[in-house]
Amino acid sequence: GGYPQPPSGAPGGAPPMPAAPPPGAGRPGGQSPAPNRPAGPGAGPLPGAQVRRWIEINGNRHQISRPTLVLGRSTDADVRIDDPGVSRRHCEIRTGTPSTIQDLGSTNGIVVDGQHTTRATLRDGSRIVVGQTTIVYRQAEG
Repeated sequence: GGYPQPPSGAPGGAPPMPAAPPPGAGRPGGQSPAPNRPAGPGAGPLPGAQVRRWIEINGNRHQISRPTLVLGRSTDADVRIDDPGVSRRHCEIRTGTPSTIQDLGSTNGIVVDGQHTTRATLRDGSRIVVGQTTIVYRQAEG
């Protein structure tokens, strides 16, 4: 016989692979799969969502509507804290992702969530102690 043999291992009558899957295959009902984003407090803020930030001092809410907010005893501080243990320009909150607080060389320093520090990252519910005054940092989307 002089007939060419098919290469060994290739089945003789296999149909060619289709170039594209048939319409409707892969996604039942045409739903695109949900993005794999964890739910709950660990999930990051949605892009474009407006984040509102404020601090609570002795039950008073102070909206944070600027990139930096200086807290202190001086009348030129953005938020005045009438406390003898607070320096004139005691500390500064910088909004961002994440927001931070920076000690401005105060006499008594700052305590954030129980840690004596000069700089800390703030999250919703962070407790900042300056002098005898406790400040609660809050942020919320929407």
